[in-house]
Amino acid sequence: MAMVVPEGWPREVLSDDQHAAPQRTVIEAGQLVIHADFPLATRHRIVRELEQLRVDVSDRLALPISDEPIHLYLFEHRERYEAYAAATFPGFPSRRAFFVKSDTSLSVYAHWQDRIAEDLRHETTHGYVHAVAGNVPLWLDEGIAEYFELPKSDRRVHREHVDRLAGKLLEGTWQPDLQRLEACVDAGLLTQDHYAEAWCWVHWLLETSAERRVVLQDMLAETRRDPAAAPLSVGLARSEGGLAAASQDLVDHLLQLEKQATGR
Repeated sequence: MAMVVPEGWPREVLSDDQHAAPQRTVIEAGQLVIHADFPLATRHRIVRELEQLRVDVSDRLALPISDEPIHLYLFEHRERYEAYAAATFPGFPSRRAFFVKSDTSLSVYAHWQDRIAEDLRHETTHGYVHAVAGNVPLWLDEGIAEYFELPKSDRRVHREHVDRLAGKLLEGTWQPDLQRLEACVDAGLLTQDHYAEAWCWVHWLLETSAERRVVLQDMLAETRRDPAAAPLSVGLARSEGGLAAASQDLVDHLLQLEKQATGR
């Protein structure tokens, strides 16, 4: 989850160790500055993976690589993580991990648990993207992060999202609607359906053809130049012969992924 906060946040909390940012271990890894409140190996597998993710995001999205630091604050215990998050970002929704962008910093906060690799890939992707393209629409920002949170070995196929959307499609309770996604501007109102559909559009754009990948890359490049750039739906309607055709192809792609997953 990505959040943009006003300058002055995070609030500086110095009252006790329970509310202090992690500093026991500090590791610099490419663009990342990792702060952990527990021993963490400099060349830990996750650290190496997050370094490579920087290159993957740049290559896949045709974005430049930035040297702006992204600070990762890692907490060993959930209780301390939640106490710090509540004191530093009061009112923010509870999450296993989250990304925060202020006027002067890019930061990720997370506690170390079974899904930490997935969480850090997701939130660090936000950091890599925001370091060079700060005006990415909310739905696309989350769709890109959902795509890169998965390991390459899974071909970035999000099984939970595939099952969710395919099931709702069968029930008749969901149809893709890119313009509906583009109208979402409040991160607090995003549902699992929004995340799933955002991932599906990004996966379809990046995995089905070079031409569609270029449409996404061009849109990101234009967004970097002009915050008021036309939404992706405009470019897709032109390149796909209309949004209806694009939506139908997206559904076909989703059903093909479901077929591969179930072996039917």
